[in-house]
Amino acid sequence: MKGDYRLLTDVELADMLNQGDNLAFEEIYRRYWAVLYNFARKMLQDNEQAKDIVQDTFTKLYAQIGVLDFQQIKLAPYLYTLVRNAVITLINRNKLKLNYIVSFKDYVNAGECVTDNQVLENEMQRQIDQEIASLPSRMREIFELSRKAHLSRKEIAETTQLSEETVKKQIYNALKILRSKLRAYFF
Repeated sequence: MKGDYRLLTDVELADMLNQGDNLAFEEIYRRYWAVLYNFARKMLQDNEQAKDIVQDTFTKLYAQIGVLDFQQIKLAPYLYTLVRNAVITLINRNKLKLNYIVSFKDYVNAGECVTDNQVLENEMQRQIDQEIASLPSRMREIFELSRKAHLSRKEIAETTQLSEETVKKQIYNALKILRSKLRAYFF
């Protein structure tokens, strides 16, 4: 009897399938599995995903036995449409996943960059503060008034009761010391 099924048309097989004939389903499976697989594989370029889609297509067909009217619906176009729609859905889902992954990577990388920069900046500031703290007390006081309080040399001279020339030399010497000590750290 199996040999007879190979001679049947799609319409006859679909009609028998709707009546619950499992051999008709087997013949449809044999007839269309390879062509549907090649159709899906050509679009996906992935053997395993193509196999999964074709398997799902036949599972959907089996679930529709007795529900679909194959007098109105042609079997081959129906199967191809199921496969095509499944491929499109999979491609869209994969694009969405890829976009999410790329977005997440960008977010993580940006976070790492910011964090790394903050760590480096904090370390650099700590090193500078440490070197400023190691300056002689009077030089440190004058330097901090100049760089942190943003006072002019004249204002510093008035505050410390030193000459402007002394203030200028103290700032110059402080910068010279800091450059030499921090050169190894920054360059």
